Amino acid sequence: MSAYLIIEAHITDPRRFATYARATPEVGRYLVMGGEQHSLEGEHAPARTVISQWPDRAAALAFWQSPEYAALKPLRDGTGSFRVLLADGVTTHPLTDTATGGDDP
Repeated sequence: MSAYLIIEAHITDPRRFATYARATPEVGRYLVMGGEQHSLEGEHAPARTVISQWPDRAAALAFWQSPEYAALKPLRDGTGSFRVLLADGVTTHPLTDTATGGDDP
């Protein structure tokens, strides 16, 4: 099952962040990388959103926890605040009502 790294970045030092971004290898498959965003519901602070797709959770974690990436992370220090999520992709099951376990109409 595919897995996704979802990153919300609030960049405060774009010049220094660019150094980190250039040094980070292209890995996974990028689905979203910045671009214009509009909040349709709920509070959302302006952020740069990056979503990358990975073959599975193990592949995403292997990158995130690799010595190569660990060596690059200090380049990001002091350039902003970041929220990073790892989410599993969907299976072939349709959405269901989690409260009752039944299918939505």
